[in-house]
Amino acid sequence: MQGDVEQLVPREILTAAELVRRGVCPWDETRRTESRLARVRRGRYVAAERWSELDDENRYRALVLSTFDSMLTDSPPVACRQSAAVLQELPVLGGWPTKVHVLVESASGNSGLIRRHRVAALPEPVHCHGIPVTPVARTVVDLARLGPLAQGLVTADAALHLGKCTLAELDDQVAQLPAGARGRRRAALAIRLADGRAESPGESLSRARMYRLGLQQPDLQVQLLDGDTVFGYADFGWPGLVGEFDGKVKYVSPDVLWDEKLREDRVRRTGPGVVRWVWRDAWLGEPMRDLLYAAGVRPTDRPWRRWDPVSQPPRRPSPPAEWRR
Repeated sequence: MQGDVEQLVPREILTAAELVRRGVCPWDETRRTESRLARVRRGRYVAAERWSELDDENRYRALVLSTFDSMLTDSPPVACRQSAAVLQELPVLGGWPTKVHVLVESASGNSGLIRRHRVAALPEPVHCHGIPVTPVARTVVDLARLGPLAQGLVTADAALHLGKCTLAELDDQVAQLPAGARGRRRAALAIRLADGRAESPGESLSRARMYRLGLQQPDLQVQLLDGDTVFGYADFGWPGLVGEFDGKVKYVSPDVLWDEKLREDRVRRTGPGVVRWVWRDAWLGEPMRDLLYAAGVRPTDRPWRRWDPVSQPPRRPSPPAEWRR
């Protein structure tokens, strides 16, 4: 998940017809060793130099945009799951798929790049770049039904933090699922634990691991105080301890690294202990657990409290790019 890649926009996707009008034959051009074009799918291209800059998320966005642009219909299907998420600028945990996911009412089959999911009734879609997509709350719950807790929490936290949906809308989507629906319990748990104060996928992943490990629930975005002065915020907090998830993009220069050291020294001088972990520690779970155990965080039988968006509002609105880290 990268946060420094400029997002691909629809106008960067070129059709074969456009290229021919400009005097470029895309079929010949893409066969060249140093082609100026990258083929996204049949009849759709992006400048090769730009394509080389794009991360997996933006390449998948290009596939979704290109696929819908190539549909010869006035009533396109509704994009869902990761295909809706990528257009809504929501993060997903793990890799992006190689197919475009859509909802349909009829029993039509799948084709090369399209994965069709039949539903009894289509939801009322919203539109992104002119493409019908599932509403954000539906997108979040659909993804939470499919994978582990961490997957649902990453997308749900982001949707709440970015103000793309409310906790009530997520609850309503879960309530609409039939009692025996696949993944209903998974989704219900992810939505119960969702917290709009989280500010990155790494924080959401870490919290999912803490829950599964039975650890004491942390507070989020904890004020760091030097006397009466707030000099920063820690990702997590327990009595006498703060925890920090360090995404690898955090240390982009020696100056930033030095600033982080000075900040940590100040935290230690003002009282709380500090424990840090990185993506690999949270992904595997046990390394993060061992670090937290060593710092004094222990398992507990006390149930985790639900986030209250009124009394615990997000600290600040993070730009969507931060959620691609």
